[in-house]
Amino acid sequence: MPFPAGAKTITVTGAFPSPVGGGARGGRVVFTPTAVLVDSTQHAIYSGGGPAAITNGAMSIVLLCTDDADVQPAGWRWRVDEQPTSGQRRTYYIDLPSTLGSTISLDVLAPVSAPDGGAGGGAVGPQGPPGPQGPAGPTGPTGAQGPQGDTGPQGPAGATGATGATGAQGPAGAQGLQGPAGADGAPPRTAELRISDGAVQDLAAAASWTIAATSVGTQLKCSIAAEPGDRIRVDLGMLYSGTRYLDLALLDSAGAIAQYGGSGTGTPLAEGTPEFYPSTSFGKATSGGMFTVAASHLASGQATIALVNQGTGAGRVYAYSGYPWRMTLTNLGPAPAPSGISVAQTSTPVTGYVKYAPAGVALSGSDVTGPFSYLGAGGFQIGVGTPDSTYVLPTTRYPNTRGTLSSSQSIWSVEFGTDATAFQLRFNYQTGGSYRISIDGRRMTDLMQSVGGTTPGSTHLMTVSLGPAQPRVIRLDFAVVPFGGVYLPPGATMWKPPTPSSRIMVLGDSIPGGSSMNSGGGAGTWFPRAARLLGYSDAWNEALGSTGYITAGSTATLGTRAPIDVIPNSPDVLIISAGYNDNAGSQPAISSAAASLYSAVKTGLPNARIYVIGCWSPSGSPASSITNTDTTLRTAAAAANLPFISPITGRIYDSTGALIATHGPWITGTGRVGATTGSGNADTYIGTDATHPTDVGHTYLASRVVAAIQELTA
Repeated sequence: MPFPAGAKTITVTGAFPSPVGGGARGGRVVFTPTAVLVDSTQHAIYSGGGPAAITNGAMSIVLLCTDDADVQPAGWRWRVDEQPTSGQRRTYYIDLPSTLGSTISLDVLAPVSAPDGGAGGGAVGPQGPPGPQGPAGPTGPTGAQGPQGDTGPQGPAGATGATGATGAQGPAGAQGLQGPAGADGAPPRTAELRISDGAVQDLAAAASWTIAATSVGTQLKCSIAAEPGDRIRVDLGMLYSGTRYLDLALLDSAGAIAQYGGSGTGTPLAEGTPEFYPSTSFGKATSGGMFTVAASHLASGQATIALVNQGTGAGRVYAYSGYPWRMTLTNLGPAPAPSGISVAQTSTPVTGYVKYAPAGVALSGSDVTGPFSYLGAGGFQIGVGTPDSTYVLPTTRYPNTRGTLSSSQSIWSVEFGTDATAFQLRFNYQTGGSYRISIDGRRMTDLMQSVGGTTPGSTHLMTVSLGPAQPRVIRLDFAVVPFGGVYLPPGATMWKPPTPSSRIMVLGDSIPGGSSMNSGGGAGTWFPRAARLLGYSDAWNEALGSTGYITAGSTATLGTRAPIDVIPNSPDVLIISAGYNDNAGSQPAISSAAASLYSAVKTGLPNARIYVIGCWSPSGSPASSITNTDTTLRTAAAAANLPFISPITGRIYDSTGALIATHGPWITGTGRVGATTGSGNADTYIGTDATHPTDVGHTYLASRVVAAIQELTA
């Protein structure tokens, strides 16, 4: 809805280039008035603020002027919250008087102090008459404000202990490609045609291939809805006789023959498809034909397959009530990609391939900086020295450091668009490195796959064959994989996909953070699966093993990490999932730490949806310390007006603390893999360490988490 006529407005713009390389940032800038504003002249109430997207490093938004006399209360200001992607967050206040003109840039506006009051939420009443002005008192001199001191440097990391000698590693076998995941959504589309309006007369001599027709002129063909790239399977049922050569053909948009089934090209075999060969002296094997549709084959969104014939001999195809002619078409959708994956320990790409390097990596020769979209993490840094200076890794997880060929955040994703037939991924092999590839949003595997390297610390190239050239969006999910860019064949192009508009994040322990019981560490737990099911592609896993509300483990507590890992990165949805590592501690201490954490994230993320998941239990018969911790966290969540989900009971509570649904305990029985009891799902879902979920357990937990959140958002 536009501003009312007569309202004073001004267009505010801003530019947000990266100081490293000058690349354009994404993100947003949130503008919020410091009061609920009432314009009684225009009958308008302005409450709350809103974001302006930073797209390709630029932002523009129309705002109310702060000196509009019709808008009350007077003296209000705009609160500006800059949230550039991978940049430093900044918050300040500005005045926007109409005297600035029609357009003004943020960089020329001087920040001002916050107004006193101005946060009221009620409607403003009519202004009373002014009282008499009292005499002005003398103004004392204002002292000069001293400059803000610089932030002190981070203390040095402790010395790393000596590494023991590594035994010789045997050569790794070639990694096989896991079969593609089943297609989501509805089953394949089908179309079936049955023609019985007249027998096919002896076919007239045809010097070239011609579409067969019945005695009343009905062409023997069938159509089905399709899109470019779809594969159409053809199943044919008919009775025929004579010496005429027959074939199946894919027609073009004008109804002419474009491709023959026998040859798979636009040039036919001389005697048609072998299984239609007009002789009974040969044994014949039949199968469904297959055609891949291109844009030139579609007419009004339909692909058409026909029976065609050629020759001068006698020939008859029957198509009447006693012997109907039948054709069934099945649209199998696009061919899955990739068609092949191989890994080699080398830094030499295929001859002629062009390197698309991460931003910040030095370029040489034909190298270019790739338009990559990084997801699941931020704070990307290039390493120091050879070969680390050619690899990038993120640092947005405690302790937020970049080491040699490693970093504190090992779980993230990269996306890029390309029309290439293949690409080569450049990575440095680290023990435990794994990946998952998705094409146009379709995961080729559900589980993370080993990158298949041979020598830790060495450069490797993963070659991925994609099939025919066509536009695709490639996504690579990584765990412990330093990224050195992508090589594309000459003539292929690369572009940056659209940036996701929303971000989901988890703060927790090793249940969402990953363990040796599941594949791919934190990239293979319930959290990324739940994020996908909820519709989020930018999923940040800020969970660390052994931590909790009062337990630091080898890193830090949730309360320490939230202001560093969570709040500056502005998630739209935050899931807090911890407590198991705390259950042996003091319940009052857990309660106090939870209250402090919940208050901090609510204050730092006022617009985020926050969900608390209670204490994990790997058994259907949890100890009292676990149930007590779950109850403590539920009470703290209710006091903070946050919804709560209990894995132990399956109960779901809204932000007022009211019970809204009961789905039953997540884990039942007392067994585990390797020590089953036959009494519940723990036999399958809990790993051999009797604590952490297996791969199938994480798949199950994702469904439970999503079901609970959907109850809270219904």
